[in-house]
Amino acid sequence: MLDKHAYASKPNYAGDISNRLIESPIDIDVRGLGKELAKGKAFVPGYFIKKDGTIQRKREYWHSQEVVALDFDNGMNLDEAINEFSDTAAFMYTTFSHTEEKHKFRVVFVLDRLVYVADEIEQIITGLMSKYPQADVQCKDCTRLFYGGKELIELNYDNRLGVSSFLKTDMKKIDNEEIIQSTKKQRKKSNGYKVNSNIAENIQLIKQKNIGKLHEIINPEPQIMHNNYEIFDYLKKRDLRLYLGIHTDKNFIDIFHEENNPSASIYESNKNNGHQLYKCFSDSYSFTGTILEITEKLLNCSILEAKRFLMELYKIELHESDMQKELKAVIDTYKEFLQSEDLEEMYPNFYKVFSNHGYLKDMYILLDLVKEYLPSGDDPRLLFYHSIETIAKKFGRSKSVTHTRMNLFTFFNLLSKLNVEEVPKQLLDIQQSIRKKKGYKYLNSTYEMHLYSYDFFKEIDSKCKMWLQKKCTTKTINYEGIMRNFGIEEANRVFPQDKGKEISTLSEDVVSMMHKTVLENIKQKGWTSEREVLDSVKLYFKGQQNFKEKQFKICLGEMLNAYHLECIRLNKEIKGEMNIGGNGYGYIIREKV
Repeated sequence: MLDKHAYASKPNYAGDISNRLIESPIDIDVRGLGKELAKGKAFVPGYFIKKDGTIQRKREYWHSQEVVALDFDNGMNLDEAINEFSDTAAFMYTTFSHTEEKHKFRVVFVLDRLVYVADEIEQIITGLMSKYPQADVQCKDCTRLFYGGKELIELNYDNRLGVSSFLKTDMKKIDNEEIIQSTKKQRKKSNGYKVNSNIAENIQLIKQKNIGKLHEIINPEPQIMHNNYEIFDYLKKRDLRLYLGIHTDKNFIDIFHEENNPSASIYESNKNNGHQLYKCFSDSYSFTGTILEITEKLLNCSILEAKRFLMELYKIELHESDMQKELKAVIDTYKEFLQSEDLEEMYPNFYKVFSNHGYLKDMYILLDLVKEYLPSGDDPRLLFYHSIETIAKKFGRSKSVTHTRMNLFTFFNLLSKLNVEEVPKQLLDIQQSIRKKKGYKYLNSTYEMHLYSYDFFKEIDSKCKMWLQKKCTTKTINYEGIMRNFGIEEANRVFPQDKGKEISTLSEDVVSMMHKTVLENIKQKGWTSEREVLDSVKLYFKGQQNFKEKQFKICLGEMLNAYHLECIRLNKEIKGEMNIGGNGYGYIIREKV
């Protein structure tokens, strides 16, 4: 249902729009829908029908739906969203509240079939929100009205979201009261500690923190460890059946809820790391976790308290070297610096680049990772080694976005990637062991986080100033983007694996067309804009719009520098001076004043 009225800014009242569009069903393809929404027209993704001559935007009048949308007001920027949704969503558009400083946009998905059950639509939206917690949780009912917006961002109009992958079928209904009573009787018979193959016998001992009794059962050997990584890895490999007191290799009664039929199991992680996992397969009480999460839940405590309990139980001592203690103090100082109120005044360009899009937060997470997994020994460097998958989970971002961020941090010299010969032997041995266990083709990268100092950050601040002047974005963070804006040596440093990489003929041709278009437009009328340039460069292949936008971001700094141009935001004075019409105040490119 699509409104006939186009708005240039956010409407003040939704009532008139709702009444108008509920009477305006429209048959439209996805490309047309995107264009209409970018004109500022509101829409309801569901299709509503009249009942007894009446129609309202209420669930009882909802009939079917094949489009869903997510709102993003914070937690993800446009570049990240384009990377994240390019293979799933049809298009995105910026909302009326979107600014360069605060990105606000809507992502629109097309389903692979019409859905005629409202609960199923809401299940799909809930599934998407679970996958993307940054989305606005207010937008999950099937009657939702969405306002139009300002700018259309085409992803792939052929993308379709598989309905079946989001829908679950309830298998078998079981009388809950019957389960509770039956299980209570069964546990009473077991008397807490007598052998019963279906029941975990050590639960009360764990809840009572009866270390002495548990020592008699588990009989752990004393261990000395040098960092938290070793501790966590060791604990996750402990025999969970022995820990919980389970005497069967089959399924058993879940330890977290009452049940008749055994729904819990213990198995080894498929990541080939030797970690044991507990899983309850019940639809109502699903749970999957390691010994740490199990203990946290049983003791109703924090994960840190669970770790302390398990260290005492398994007789683990943490021995840190003097260098580890010193480096931890350095990391704490670094973390305090990133949160300092003086950061903006001391390093204004660094603050401008890194205060947006969660970069400082991710730097903070990296410092915590370094602190958590500091290797033992006397190496004075802040070293850490993790796969992109692990870092992505810590960031709460996709692998592609995380990869871009790690390259961004590398470009600004906040961290560097070590060559194999630079990795300390102790660390290299661990890396090779992990690769062998997991069957990886390559070693995980080893990074060095560079120590904070005033002069070091002054250099970074200068680099950030150049970055801002060249109007760079995360789309610049690839071999071609760095080479065009900062030179081939810098591109080889940030992307050593791509050293000497040749730029494709298509990229060269498109950039050449963009250069030519910019110069011709400026010669003709004194200015041009990104939109004009993109519209002038005609390409004819799937995904060409995204490709053009990316190439423009890549070569913008190169053009500004080569032709003595500037990219500035419009205001009334500049618009009057250059005789620029229209209502917008976006960016233009012109000769540097």
